Amino acid sequence: MTEQMVFDYISFLRQSSEIVGLNPLVLAPIRDINDVIIMQTAIIGEADALCTNDEDFFAKPASAYLEKIGIAVLDDISLMHRLRL
Repeated sequence: MTEQMVFDYISFLRQSSEIVGLNPLVLAPIRDINDVIIMQTAIIGEADALCTNDEDFFAKPASAYLEKIGIAVLDDISLMHRLRL
């Protein structure tokens, strides 16, 4: 990518994203401790979907908890199908 393309992409991300402050007290039941901040970000940011290929998000307890609070866990292909609707 050219420097201008990178600059444009970063500008797009800044305009279309929301910074989410993490809270260590937010429950994030997942096996891999490194995934806790990803779950917390989705929960605190009130995400509709979490797109990942990480199997820990598709397994219990993470999948059950996220489903219970209304966050769909999707892989990239499923997300593309959902966005087409």
